[in-house]
Amino acid sequence: MKSERSEFIDLLKVLACVLIVWHHLALYSPMAAKLAEWLPQLEVFLRSYALWAVQVFLVIGGYLTAKSLSASMPQTSAEMWAKLLARYLRLVIPLLAALSVAVAVTALVRPYFDHSSLSQEPTGLQVMAHILLLQDVLRMEAFSAGVWYVAIDFQLFALALIGAWLAHAWHRFSGRGSLIRKALGLWLMLTLSAMFVWNLNPSGDMWGLYFFGAYGLGLCVGAWRQADMKINFTSLALLIMVLGALATAYHPRSRLILAIGTAVLLCCYEAYQSKPIERLKLNWIRHLSSASYAIFLIHFSVSLLVSALVFNVWPENTAINVAGLFVSFALSIWLGRLLYEQVEVPHPTWRRYFQWVGTLIATFTGVILLT
Repeated sequence: MKSERSEFIDLLKVLACVLIVWHHLALYSPMAAKLAEWLPQLEVFLRSYALWAVQVFLVIGGYLTAKSLSASMPQTSAEMWAKLLARYLRLVIPLLAALSVAVAVTALVRPYFDHSSLSQEPTGLQVMAHILLLQDVLRMEAFSAGVWYVAIDFQLFALALIGAWLAHAWHRFSGRGSLIRKALGLWLMLTLSAMFVWNLNPSGDMWGLYFFGAYGLGLCVGAWRQADMKINFTSLALLIMVLGALATAYHPRSRLILAIGTAVLLCCYEAYQSKPIERLKLNWIRHLSSASYAIFLIHFSVSLLVSALVFNVWPENTAINVAGLFVSFALSIWLGRLLYEQVEVPHPTWRRYFQWVGTLIATFTGVILLT
């Protein structure tokens, strides 16, 4: 029997989250320069390669979306919009809370911490763009690291949802065949077009189509069992590797290789019937996985605060600077868990949404009036 919760998915999310947090610590915190004195190769890895873990999140995101949509495909425009708005609320409410903290912390440390990681003083238009997840589309500076991913995640979910809705319209028109197979076919077409066309233009990285190659791999693996395809998961893994080889030969991309590898691992997991993995049934993995999104949202503000303190008091002390990185990481996990429990877990409603919109606007207004 399948476990109610996937320990394997939890582990992948934890590993990806940890790598991304450390990537941002290495990239944006001046404390990382002291780490480079002790462990230069580690610092190079964190700055240059740890961000690849985003590919893991993209594939897993597509995989979990396919599982959800396969169980409940939108049949009408109203159902599609309801699912899309529900996704928006789940993503944006914790984001608004984290952005409120980021705006306040940035204003607090700005007089004492002259560093490139600080965003410029916020504007009202920027605030509205962040609320609507349009800051990158409008070419505006983000208040916090990683905000771009939230917007991309929402766009990718919207594309997957539109594909599922179109599949239902197609199914209703044809009156025969498998609904989920039609959705799988549409998702596969988008995946291939992303791999061989959209992902080749870096200037389009503010749009979900640019990342749909990785996300679509997850969608296809997640929907495969429900589509009752004749090809088993072992053969699917081989097909994905062949596809990856062709896409890499057409245009080499190291991050795509990681996405292919993650999709193959998910195929192996599905071939194993998604059975519980007893060795991975650890509370700390489950807790970190649950809070991974909140940790991702809050860690930049934590890094700014700790970096400003260490930069002003112990700028040349290598040991304290390195310790500051670990303090930032530990505080990010603790505050991420708090954000998860207090903001992300409660049911997302429009009332709570407007409360957090008001909090962000109030924070922005206070910063403007006090600076």
